Amino acid sequence: MVEVGFYILTVIMVFTPLIILQKSDEPPKRKKAYSVIIIMWFIYITTLSNSGWLDDFGFPPRVPLLIVIPAVLFIISYTSKKWVKDSIMKVKGHQIIYIQSFRIAVELLIYGGFLNEVFPKKATFEGLNYDILVGASALIIGALVQKGILKSKGILIWNILSLAILSVTVFSFVSSYYFSDIMSENFQFVRLPYVFLASILLPMAVFYHVISIRQQLMKSHLS
Repeated sequence: MVEVGFYILTVIMVFTPLIILQKSDEPPKRKKAYSVIIIMWFIYITTLSNSGWLDDFGFPPRVPLLIVIPAVLFIISYTSKKWVKDSIMKVKGHQIIYIQSFRIAVELLIYGGFLNEVFPKKATFEGLNYDILVGASALIIGALVQKGILKSKGILIWNILSLAILSVTVFSFVSSYYFSDIMSENFQFVRLPYVFLASILLPMAVFYHVISIRQQLMKSHLS
C-alpha cells in the first residue's frame, strides 16, 4: 500500500504545476516544454535508481548531489523566467499555500515506509521530521490568506519558517543514511518508488515555497 501511495501522490504532484501554467498566455509550446522536462527527469531518476549508482552511501552524498541540488537549482532558475513570473501573479496566493497540504500525505507515507523498514524512525514525525506541521498549517494559513486576514509579510514568514523545517527534514534523512551505519545497507530508499521522495515530492515542496515567495515579493514591488 505504501508503494502504491508513493506512485499515486507522485503522479498527482507532477500535474499540480499545470494550475500555474494554465494561467500563462504564452504559446502552448511553453506548456508542452514542462511535460518534456518531467519525462526527461523521470528517465534520469529511473536510470540512476536502476544503475545502482545511488547505492553508495559514502561521500560525497550522491542523492543530494545528483538529485536534490540539481532539482532545487532548476526550480530557482525556471521560476525566474519572465513568463513564469507573469503566470505566478495570476494564481491566487491561497491556492499555492493549500497545495502544500500534500505534505501531510507525504509524512504518512514516510511513516508507513518506516513501519516497512524502508525509512529510519529519525526521518519520521516521531523523530526529527516536523514537516507534517507545515502540511497541517498550510490548511490554516491558506484559509487566513483566502479571507484576507493574513497579508504578504505573514505569508513570507510562513514560507521561510516552512523552508527551515524542510531543511531539518532533509538533514534527518541525510544524517540517517550518510552519517550512520544503521541504514547504510538499506537501499530501498534509492529504489522506485521511494526515490520519488527526494526527486519529486521534496522538489515540489520547494517549488511552491519559491513561487509563493516570488509572488509576494513581486506584489510588494508593485505596491
